[in-house]
Amino acid sequence: MGIRTPARTVAIRWWATLAVTTVVLSSAGLAPAGARANDGAAAVPASGPTIATYPVPTADARLDSLVRGPDGNLWFAESKGWKLGRITASGSITEFGVVPDGGSTGPTELVSGDDGYLYFLTDTSTRLRRATTGGVVEPMAGYNNAQGGYLTAGRGRGVWSSKLGPSDAVLRVWVDPSTNATTGWQLPTSYGTPTPMAVAADGALWYGDARDHLRRVDDIHPDLGGTERSYPAQWVNPNYDTTSLAFGADGALWATGYSPGQVFTTAEGGAIGRFDGTRLVSWMLPPLAAGTEPVPLSLVLGPDGALWWAEREGVGRIAPDGTMSRARIAPWAPREIAFGPDGRLWFIDTGANRVGAITIDEHLFPPRQVPRTVKLRKAAGGWAKGRVVAEAGCRAGKVVAYAKARKGKPRRIGAGKANARGKFAVRLRKRTAGKVFVKVKASSPSAGLRCLAARSRAR
Repeated sequence: MGIRTPARTVAIRWWATLAVTTVVLSSAGLAPAGARANDGAAAVPASGPTIATYPVPTADARLDSLVRGPDGNLWFAESKGWKLGRITASGSITEFGVVPDGGSTGPTELVSGDDGYLYFLTDTSTRLRRATTGGVVEPMAGYNNAQGGYLTAGRGRGVWSSKLGPSDAVLRVWVDPSTNATTGWQLPTSYGTPTPMAVAADGALWYGDARDHLRRVDDIHPDLGGTERSYPAQWVNPNYDTTSLAFGADGALWATGYSPGQVFTTAEGGAIGRFDGTRLVSWMLPPLAAGTEPVPLSLVLGPDGALWWAEREGVGRIAPDGTMSRARIAPWAPREIAFGPDGRLWFIDTGANRVGAITIDEHLFPPRQVPRTVKLRKAAGGWAKGRVVAEAGCRAGKVVAYAKARKGKPRRIGAGKANARGKFAVRLRKRTAGKVFVKVKASSPSAGLRCLAARSRAR
């Protein structure tokens, strides 16, 4: 039976402290923008996006991973609570206990397999286990004097896993249905700290390492293993490591990266990158707020065809056309994200011990509003000529000319359209003795951009 937990619903007052950043990136034409979030007051504007959060029944569970399971529900790992949690779209949470087997930490690195199982690590990441969507946990394999690093679902069965120390390696692990025994193979090569993984549409594994490379592994044969190729992956900041990988709607491999820090330093910085087949092209993410480093991770492909990621106190999105939007959702600090069956963007907040869901609509990333001015240079000889002044994406638009009478409302006497440079020439139907002015109407070239209306002086 699920444990029904109360939801906290927060409408985001983005207008209170709007954080908007615009950057044009030469390779992809990206234009990031962000919005400030606020922990809800009683009265909130209707235009703000909505976040609902659900407290986890186990106190201080230390939430680790979030995935959409084979059953369509959201599942999360509780590394300190020694449980797996399941949450439905309505917010009903059920927890399933996991029995320790010698290690000090519970479930981590939870992934949803193509074969209907959930896979995860336990016991200080030295053991690999799997669970059914009914919460039945089954042991699989130990790492023998090493730790598991990252997991990702393999095509059709089992998982890919990285192994850390004494020699780093990448493994392919699954259960043989004929013997019910764990089997698989390990790559003969080993590299420095194999990092997050992603599986391509053709079944090949891609992963990064701490030596500035991306590596592709082809799953050739269940018994013979795979072949590996290596590609340089230098981030815009050489101190960055790859922190998550995902394939976009365009089939390209995308990544997030930041500087992980050392024993006495914290993670900092952040960038988004795209691997074009030969090299990684990346762009820095500016902070959404002063003193808050982006630190992006948990890159996922959304149902809208865009790539989404979590970052410190925020979420980000890059659309197929390259438009980037980012929103600050403090006080929530998402660690991992996943899309639910309800279309909301779900996240876990380890510090708050909550699972949250963000409503995806036009209010999450409010459109950037661009002011325009209209300069009427000439209003004679049957023509009104001038120019709309704004940034390139907002110059063109419908221009309407009006005759300004001494009494009564202005009368429309012509209409035209400005060109890409903003210049216009409107033919006037009738010219009276009064003055003429022009207006350019508001427009929305894209979901993230609104070009404001403007009016010229009368001539």
